[in-house]
Amino acid sequence: MPSLLDKRRMVAAFVAVTMSAALIAFSFIVSDSFQSQITANARASVGGADLVVLPAKDQDLPADLDQALAAAPGVASARPYIEGHAYIDHPGEVNDSHAFVLDVPAPSTTMVSGRLPQQPGEVAVSETLAQQQNLGVGDALPLHPTVDLRAQEGGPSLTAVITGILRPTAAMTRSSVHEHYVFATRADQEALGMSSAPAAVYVAGADGAPTDSLRQTVQQVAPGAQVWPASEIISMRAASANSGNVTILTLLNTLAPVCAVVAAIIIGATFTTLVAHQARQIGLLRCVGAKRSQVLRAVLSLALTTGVSGGVLGTAAGTASAAVFIRSGAIDGLNGHDLTVRWTSLALAVGVTALVSLLACLHPARRAARVSPLLALTGTIADDRSLSRSRRATAAVGAVVAIAGGACVWFASTSGAIELTAAGAVIMVTGLIVTLPLLVIGAAGLIGLLSGSKRHPVAHLACRNLGRNPGRAASTTAALLVCVSVAATMATGLAGMDGTMTSYLSAGSPIDITVRTVAPDAHAQGLVDQVEAVDGVEAAVLVPSPTLELSTEDGSERQGETITVTAIDQAAVGPIIRSHHGLEGLNDDTLVVGGIYLLPEGGRVTLTGPAGSRSFTVHVEEGGFGPVITSAAASELIGDGPTDSALWARTSGDGSDSITATATIREMLKGSGMIVSSSAQGRQYMSAQIQRTTAVVAAILGLTMLIALSGLANTTEVSVLERIREIGVMRATGGARRQIRLLFLTEATLTAVLGGVLGLVVGTVIGMAGLRALIGPDSGASPTLVVPWIQLAVVLAVSAGIGVLAALRPAGRAAAVAPVTALATD
Repeated sequence: MPSLLDKRRMVAAFVAVTMSAALIAFSFIVSDSFQSQITANARASVGGADLVVLPAKDQDLPADLDQALAAAPGVASARPYIEGHAYIDHPGEVNDSHAFVLDVPAPSTTMVSGRLPQQPGEVAVSETLAQQQNLGVGDALPLHPTVDLRAQEGGPSLTAVITGILRPTAAMTRSSVHEHYVFATRADQEALGMSSAPAAVYVAGADGAPTDSLRQTVQQVAPGAQVWPASEIISMRAASANSGNVTILTLLNTLAPVCAVVAAIIIGATFTTLVAHQARQIGLLRCVGAKRSQVLRAVLSLALTTGVSGGVLGTAAGTASAAVFIRSGAIDGLNGHDLTVRWTSLALAVGVTALVSLLACLHPARRAARVSPLLALTGTIADDRSLSRSRRATAAVGAVVAIAGGACVWFASTSGAIELTAAGAVIMVTGLIVTLPLLVIGAAGLIGLLSGSKRHPVAHLACRNLGRNPGRAASTTAALLVCVSVAATMATGLAGMDGTMTSYLSAGSPIDITVRTVAPDAHAQGLVDQVEAVDGVEAAVLVPSPTLELSTEDGSERQGETITVTAIDQAAVGPIIRSHHGLEGLNDDTLVVGGIYLLPEGGRVTLTGPAGSRSFTVHVEEGGFGPVITSAAASELIGDGPTDSALWARTSGDGSDSITATATIREMLKGSGMIVSSSAQGRQYMSAQIQRTTAVVAAILGLTMLIALSGLANTTEVSVLERIREIGVMRATGGARRQIRLLFLTEATLTAVLGGVLGLVVGTVIGMAGLRALIGPDSGASPTLVVPWIQLAVVLAVSAGIGVLAALRPAGRAAAVAPVTALATD
């Protein structure tokens, strides 16, 4: 059977398939490389061990177990892994920061700055800890070994000087290299009361030693301990590994199917165009004996060929892009040696795109098989200018499905079920796509009515043409609906997440810069003047932070505990703090604490200081000030005696640029023992994450918009083809070329704007619902629902621009039709 290939009109389908395959292959390769990196890190954590010895539940391994194992027969080496836990002390704050404490590594370790600790009182910290806590070489780092913030006075603690910042390797730890680590000498670990018992012992067998006999030997030396094959430990650690880059991976795996769906819609529109252009040839084939099944196979064969060839080219392009992306270091910790290209992933990318192409062409192929020979000989195909009764019923069912999906999204978001919210969103968008022909008719009728046949005749005629052929317009509207919905969902979700995190950080960290453990000496007020003289600092104030004795009045055994409180004069700190959250209900008889202190709401406690005691009513409120009493109440407890203070400073603007001022203050106070921290670090880190995510989303959605561009061009091309006679009549009755061109540009723009508006509405709803579900009703945080009007306006403008660009060439071809030629085609 002769080929139906039309090279010029197949370019759009080929481009759609290629882009879709490229993104799918890109996602697969990044995912495979990421998994390879996780597995390699897990393997490096056990070294060359054959067995891993772990303590039994609630038990410790003997401190000298590694020596006993090394001396056992068949054992080549036994390496102990000692891991402690400490908390970086933030006096007056609700939560301290957890860190793993490890031995000082070998000198060959990659240092970011400074040097390794050489004597007691010196520590090194990991790069992640330094970045997130805004620490630098020379800073004092106060540590205590327990999460219990009510530790007895005089308990083990350590204030060490940071001598270096290093980037941990996977061989140093059994956890992610992005965790918080402190590297301390054995003397400092003992000062913190940490056990010298190993958390694990890695055992390597002698050459030729059977694994089973090695395991029996280890079990005899360490009875009761857990003995695991190293391969199982590697698998478990790889499965539990986590990183912030999972967000990017999840986005890729989410948006790749979106790109495939858009490609499927465009491929279907392209083959509809092809069938329309090849109608006469198909009719001739039918006249000379070609069966419907032969025509069907010919179209599907062409679709499969396009899918496979475009899939191969796109997979190659995606592989090359992934290699460049990974080698560039755009993903933290993922380097060129982690690049993993599996033939199964490549084959799957080609197979998925070929299958998508085949499924997308089923409907155009069936239409081609139904072409009547008699109609085909006139140069037209079966008309699609109106909705049949069955198609109207189908569109109505789609509306019901969309409403049901919207209800599912709403109820799922209120309960925090993110998976159910996503499923409801898919159902809602699917229902909208099915009901699009009815929406096109309604929108076209409304716009035509508003424009009027006399005031805006071109717009009125364009709306009438869209209403006459809603199915054709709906095919491209669907592609733009999907693209814009995803863009609006991401824009709304990211804007809401940014607003939520900003509110959370402002409430949890309402102070721009904090200087802790300011000693009660004559230089305290001078320190305030020094800080206020720093560029970027607007004001500063000293806030007393006494440590008091706490006892409860309910008979529970909580006597003799100590608690560090913040004595706040709200009038004095008002110009400094950015949020009063956490100070609600504060008065002279109230102690405001967070839930971590396990004090009941409304309970009575007694605080005792050097000058006396008094009772307080407990008010539980999560905020960024820690335990709080009023300055008047603190005066009764501490009198005129000396007490430590904290210095609070406010910077200019919204506080996001306080890192420079913090660095200046830290340098100014280096060696003083005072601790300088900034709330801007968390804001900057979150902002960087959101910006990186936005860049990935924008790049991928840009590809889908290009695919949609080709689809809209095809739809406009079909419209020109099927309306040759109509164009000729308009030209013969005085229609100017400019009016013909404007007519088709208007139709394409209206189609693009309709898809854009629907997509914006749907995406905004889904984005808000998704954010509510992601935050969850039990998280304790309230989502900030934001409508990013500027970003949405840009998306709508891009959608309308796509309509104009896609219609330029077909509109030019329509304007070039000669009246005589057009009238002769019927």
